[in-house]
Amino acid sequence: MSDLFAGATMTEGFKLISGGAAYDLTLSFDADLVEVYNLSDWTGTAAGLPVSLYVKGLTTAAHAYQQQVIDSSAGASFNFLDTATNGFTPANTSGGATGYRTAITGITQADPCVVTAVAHGMATGWQVVVSDLGSDMPTARGMSQLNNSRFSITVLTADTFSLQDVISGEDIDSSAYTAYVEGGSVIGISRTQALSSAFSYDPVTYKLTLGTSIAGTDGDILFIKCIKLGKVTDLGDVG
Repeated sequence: MSDLFAGATMTEGFKLISGGAAYDLTLSFDADLVEVYNLSDWTGTAAGLPVSLYVKGLTTAAHAYQQQVIDSSAGASFNFLDTATNGFTPANTSGGATGYRTAITGITQADPCVVTAVAHGMATGWQVVVSDLGSDMPTARGMSQLNNSRFSITVLTADTFSLQDVISGEDIDSSAYTAYVEGGSVIGISRTQALSSAFSYDPVTYKLTLGTSIAGTDGDILFIKCIKLGKVTDLGDVG
């Protein structure tokens, strides 16, 4: 799904006290750059990791670019690491509108005509278009009378529904139609909802898992800076 914030530069920050375990950070946008500052490690002991960096598209999953303290008595002494485990892992969840395009696996010659489309996810009252059938396909698929036509549906099971005329509401009688052979698709083009139910939309949830190499130890104080850039131009190899 495309990013709803494409073209906008956005920032946000977080403060937290680590629990010493990996943590799923929920963001308001799909960040291009995330910097985690472990303030407890800032002037701490040698081998501390005060800075961790995530760059979208460049940081391998579970990796992290990190600064590591070499000597706690020399604040300017650091190693720069590409930590390969327990780093950053994108954990976005999908959302938005579902396409509702489902493969047909069966159509009856009956009144009413019943279509089988496994796990179709549709509901009674929806309008659909049946396509990719008939004799014009590379191999004949049958049911040419239904091809590229619009119908209303009545859901019978999670895998089946019957077809109705969109104007009259009468059942489609396919008893004399060409027998179904194989293939075909059904696409939901409209969706109805009971008046008593509230409209809902499933948004994308942007998450970034901070592994234990970033979260530090229990009680560590973290400050996190997140940036989404309006545009990132890949210049490729300029050499």
